[in-house]
Amino acid sequence: MIVATAGHVDHGKTSLIKSITGVDTDRLEEEKRRGLSINLGFAFKQNRDKTITGFIDVPGHKRFINTMIAGVSAIDVALLVVAADDGPMPQTYEHLEILHFLGVREYIGVITKIDRVKLDRVDYVASQMKDIMKTTCPVFPVCNQNSSGISELEEYLSVLS
Repeated sequence: MIVATAGHVDHGKTSLIKSITGVDTDRLEEEKRRGLSINLGFAFKQNRDKTITGFIDVPGHKRFINTMIAGVSAIDVALLVVAADDGPMPQTYEHLEILHFLGVREYIGVITKIDRVKLDRVDYVASQMKDIMKTTCPVFPVCNQNSSGISELEEYLSVLS
């Protein structure tokens, strides 16, 4: 199974992949210096049943939208990542439109940075995500800093594979 991230710049897509796989998908010195994904990043995780889930981390900045399109053109599942403190932002909507256009049918919502807000804000962002995705899909609140919620997301991903 191939899973790709989607979402606005600085919403924690790369950190999410690192939390799940242990791999920092930002490899370029410029990416590390700027704290901004420029190229596609790749990681994988072996599941308990010995299957492998591959991950593609895409840039969220609007200047790299072509790179994002290349990364999601042949995926099985999209992780729509939204930061709890910001909520859905312009690239959230753009990435979602691209995913719909490319025929991606399986979505998982992920709310990151939940440690920065109160619980009612997380609930509000979750309802926004369900509205904009126009599909019934699970939404997982996570904190990449302390791994809160990561195991639940990993379990769900392992069931899909």
